[in-house]
Amino acid sequence: MGTFALETKIAGHRRDPILTAPMLALCGTIAMAMGSFYLLLSAVPAHAAVLDGELAAGSTTAALMATTIVGEVIAPRLIARLGRRLATAIALLVLALPALVAFSNDVTIVLASCAARGLGLGVLLVAACGLAASLAPASRRAEAMGIYGLASALPAILGVPLGPWALAAFGPIVTASIAAAMGLGALAGLAAFPGRVAPADGQHQPHALPALRVSAWPAGALAIGAIAVGATITFLPLAHREVAVTTIMLALLLQGIASAVARLATGRSIDRHGPKKAIIAGVVSTTAAMFCLALPGDAAVIAGMVGSGAAFGVLQSATLTQLLQRAAPTHADGVSAVWNAAYDAGLGLGGLGIGALAAAGGYAAAFAIAAIGLAAIACIIFLICETRRGSC
Repeated sequence: MGTFALETKIAGHRRDPILTAPMLALCGTIAMAMGSFYLLLSAVPAHAAVLDGELAAGSTTAALMATTIVGEVIAPRLIARLGRRLATAIALLVLALPALVAFSNDVTIVLASCAARGLGLGVLLVAACGLAASLAPASRRAEAMGIYGLASALPAILGVPLGPWALAAFGPIVTASIAAAMGLGALAGLAAFPGRVAPADGQHQPHALPALRVSAWPAGALAIGAIAVGATITFLPLAHREVAVTTIMLALLLQGIASAVARLATGRSIDRHGPKKAIIAGVVSTTAAMFCLALPGDAAVIAGMVGSGAAFGVLQSATLTQLLQRAAPTHADGVSAVWNAAYDAGLGLGGLGIGALAAAGGYAAAFAIAAIGLAAIACIIFLICETRRGSC
């Protein structure tokens, strides 16, 4: 009887719809907004480098990522105070309008534009991710979040290489206008976003962040995957000068595709079997990919990039699912803030850490040391935070 009931319950879960009208509208909104963001992500540093050298180029990305994390931290309180629809509308405006001056001839204005866009992006990511989590049925949450993740990942795959091309082909005014128009176009999907909702009795902190003891492992595991991706995106061409440029570009493309496909493909398995084993597998695969990238040659580069991308896709689905399982239903925005901050902090630390290690001992040693270090950090976090918990 127990087995029959369980099978009936699972069958019922399979009928829960995930491609609802609000979810489709949300996916459209995030795809347009992220298209605006990624179109400028690689084009603006190239413009800044022409204005004031490589330091200016690096400063644009640093300003963007720093304020993105600030936006993610403040987003839950902003959503609780203003409502999700108004907070998202403001975030989209702050993301879109400064794009119009992203190619200014004054590097200070360029940096201010990046800082503003990062702030808007941070709030948007938390608001959209929190809504996606609330729209997804609990029995198919990872699967639904995989679809949402695909909507946000496709603009990265297309926008990053298209940005410099658009800048060269159409010039700064047209490129900036396209980015601004995409960000403003995302406002059309706000009908799917709920307005301000008063908290239910006994739920006075809908903006609260999940406790460290329950969030450290999934957030740390996600950051480990992001560190690997951030390191490869930043330093792959410099680390593997023996490889042809076409192979480097192919490897970067395959990494993005592998991440999106893995995130989407593993959703159903995570919903059925839980995220615990998937997170461990993702961390192990990440360290193995980093060891591959310490080796020379085309095969090592392709294997390392595909492996790191696939591992990161698995980690995105599994860690978000575990965080949501461990938090109260009203704390979806706090979970989204922690998850997105771990994601972005890991990307930034990847570039910074590998750069420092490479300066001391070369890129091959840097990737090998990073693999060992990430494995050690993962073991420490797991032993401290997870060994006394039940399976999740």
